Amino acid sequence: MASSVEIDLCPINDLPELVLVEIFSYLPIDERPALEETCKLWYNIIRNSPSLAFTCTIRLHALVEESINPIRTRLGRVLPRWTRITQSQSKPAAAIDPRPYGYIQQYVKRFRHDIKHLYIDVEQHDPSCRYVLCQLLTLFGPEQCSKGRQIRTFCLRFTTNNPLLMKSLEIIQALRIFFQYDGSKNRRESLISCDFSGLTISLDDDTILTLAKHNPYLRKLNLQDQSLVCILTPFCILQIIDMLKELEDLWIDMISLSDEFILMLTGNDDEQPFIQKSPLKHLGIRIRREEKFSDEIDAKLWQKLHEKYPHMKMTLNFGLTTPPNRVRAYLNPDLQLPVQTLIMNSAIPLVDELCLAANSFGDTLENIHICTSNQWAELTRTPAFNKVIFYIAYKCIHLRTLYVDAALNQDTIEDIYRLHPHLKEPGASKLLLVDNPTHIILPEDMGDLFG
Repeated sequence: MASSVEIDLCPINDLPELVLVEIFSYLPIDERPALEETCKLWYNIIRNSPSLAFTCTIRLHALVEESINPIRTRLGRVLPRWTRITQSQSKPAAAIDPRPYGYIQQYVKRFRHDIKHLYIDVEQHDPSCRYVLCQLLTLFGPEQCSKGRQIRTFCLRFTTNNPLLMKSLEIIQALRIFFQYDGSKNRRESLISCDFSGLTISLDDDTILTLAKHNPYLRKLNLQDQSLVCILTPFCILQIIDMLKELEDLWIDMISLSDEFILMLTGNDDEQPFIQKSPLKHLGIRIRREEKFSDEIDAKLWQKLHEKYPHMKMTLNFGLTTPPNRVRAYLNPDLQLPVQTLIMNSAIPLVDELCLAANSFGDTLENIHICTSNQWAELTRTPAFNKVIFYIAYKCIHLRTLYVDAALNQDTIEDIYRLHPHLKEPGASKLLLVDNPTHIILPEDMGDLFG
């Protein structure tokens, strides 16, 4: 801890406490112990400021204990120090050890009634991280939060791969306890945003229906997890639409949709007069390999959806394993899809498909992301690919962002910038002269992915 002389000479302590709280709020929970050791003022702010816990970012990293230097260099107690494991290191096999995360658990337990925005990143491969995650989620259940909670935004993300494709049933059970808190009686206690796009485990119907039942004021819901197969059924999605009357932003997999879903959204008075239409403003659809076995698309239903929701925007996300014929089916202009964002993941050049997208969605497309693989990169150095990228930029008059991770010619890039000068701004575009593929696929894995 700093001496009193050093503290007196520290100009940051002259700032108002509200300003210090705002500065400290940008740090995740695991980095705040260092602030407490700085001086008494900071210690008191971290320990006694509920507003500092409004936005709570928790990072659960795989940690091991550092060996303590046998030569004492300072007086006072010597606490164990923990270091993060890199991907090249291996953690010795041992029982679950929650000690490195004791500060996080105590902080969340102290301020769990004040947290409004909860973001959790977890290294799922580590058993200690999974154990602590379940403990934290249980703290927000109905038994532990009998005095009420205020969480409005919830985001859970796994930052490492799923080892051996584990189902992680203990995490699913902890999520159900987290969602069992009843926010239906008080709007201020209901979740309004829930994001599962960073999960590498499959979400099931029971978990999502528990979420919808106890959080009827939910406005944004992202169910596009990163598991290999989506197990959410169309029945579950229909129940969600029925229960969440204020849902505005929904992200789901196409395999979970059905014709009844569109009929429910459009409010077919003859078949389902008791259904209240949801005020949906954005629909994100991801299309993956499962679509290979789906039925043909009913163009009339999608046209009717567009008529009922003329201001609704859509995001089409084609997965890496989506069959090309299904890509072309959803790019059909007869569907009249109001696509605002197009995400194309593919291991092969889809020149014709990109041209079809430009012709179908030229009036509505604002954001385009083309994510290639190392196999594509070897095939894209052709005039046709450069021409189709320029054609997309020419047809999409409302283009705001353009990301292409395959190499383009310098002339093509300059022509695109002349059409849309704002793409030169930071973050507005990714136009490269050298390949930088998003997906790296080994040759021996091609058969499993696309066979």
